[in-house]
Amino acid sequence: MIVILKLHIEMEKLKEESIFSQHFRTFYLQYAGELIFFARQFVDIYTAEDIVHDIFLKIWDKKLTIVVEENIRNYLLSMVQNACYDHLKHIQVKDTLMNSFTRQLKIDELKYYESSMDQWQNKEKVEAIYASIEKLPSKSRDIFKKAYIEGQKHAVIAEELDISVRTVETHIYKALKFLRNNLIIFLLILLL
Repeated sequence: MIVILKLHIEMEKLKEESIFSQHFRTFYLQYAGELIFFARQFVDIYTAEDIVHDIFLKIWDKKLTIVVEENIRNYLLSMVQNACYDHLKHIQVKDTLMNSFTRQLKIDELKYYESSMDQWQNKEKVEAIYASIEKLPSKSRDIFKKAYIEGQKHAVIAEELDISVRTVETHIYKALKFLRNNLIIFLLILLL
């Protein structure tokens, strides 16, 4: 009797999941396009798609606790708006850090010309930076050069390479991490 009851409960769960899948598919097709269009007002197309898909994934993950409201469209638009806001704030913080890093590189370059006695040592640092950049994987190196040497924006790079802005940011983050680790070792050797 217990085995039969357990099997019956599992069958009911499968039916519920199948019904939920069908309703979710309809729900997704009904709202996804409009939400992506709305998000495009604030972010690029790739990020807009990522944001909307993330929202639907959150809804899918919490399928047992969803309560459908009459005003679901406004609720979804609010979720997209908040996600766009969070994304833009994240980029703003990241840009601040990147600008700080860029300023520091420029300060280091100015210091290069400051003293003839330190000129040789500073020349080695700059060469080490460029040598470290050349050690990056080719895709990360190309993206890093476009961002920092050519001064291109992340969105422009993403569009040019037909990848998402998040992918560009990931490559830049990994490149900066790699360069930082490489240059710390170089500076330690130079100080010894």
